[in-house]
Amino acid sequence: MSATAITIIIILIILGSIAVLFISQAREKARIEKVRKANSLQDRYRRVQRLINEIPPQYLNNELRTMILERSIETLTELATLKSDPSIHANIQNDKQALTTIKESKETPKPVPIKDEASAKEISKLLELLYRFIERQRAMKKLDQATSKKYLVYISYLISKARADLAVVKAKEAQKNGKLRVAIHNFHNAVAEMMRIKENPLAVKAISSYKVKIKQLEEMADKEGKDDPIDSEADKEVKSKEWDDYLDKDDDWQKKNAYDD
Repeated sequence: MSATAITIIIILIILGSIAVLFISQAREKARIEKVRKANSLQDRYRRVQRLINEIPPQYLNNELRTMILERSIETLTELATLKSDPSIHANIQNDKQALTTIKESKETPKPVPIKDEASAKEISKLLELLYRFIERQRAMKKLDQATSKKYLVYISYLISKARADLAVVKAKEAQKNGKLRVAIHNFHNAVAEMMRIKENPLAVKAISSYKVKIKQLEEMADKEGKDDPIDSEADKEVKSKEWDDYLDKDDDWQKKNAYDD
């Protein structure tokens, strides 16, 4: 065999080895990307399910529920092309059934009361995630500008409503226990929360109802001619400061766009 032939064979072997290496690396890169995308879709599905399952029904209208479930089905359908898992198809069917139920239902879901600050904070956090989710949908052009704006305005109202609802729960509990001044204080807190979005017609309506209740309680308190024993000026100041801290500490949440999609 001539030197030229040997040289050509050697060159072909080297080129073949390089080609095999590149093909192997490309396959490994594709495998890693497939796993990464599958994990990303699974994480997205879990986040979407949290929105639909953990936000109390009174804070999600049917239009939002439908949109979230449609995104969940879309995510699972995409995941099914990357991963063979019977549970994925089962979850798709579950979401489709839930979607059908929502579209056919004519009853309003029973509200779940917020009983403590921890619950109110968690609900607010979930609503903030929903806000960023909508922003992401708009950026990806899966929602038009008009629809996304409508949703964002409504969700902003819901975030304040969740906090106001907690104040109302506290007010009603205080009234039940005969602590009328404490009840009035909490209704004022509810008004203050809604004043943050006072341009929203729903907030205006809520503020009006709270003020009516405040007036009724003040008349009752004046009629009784006594304040609650714990309703000292110092107590008022402490409670007011605690509530202000609670309301103000996350004022900049809307500036965050960390909803990883």
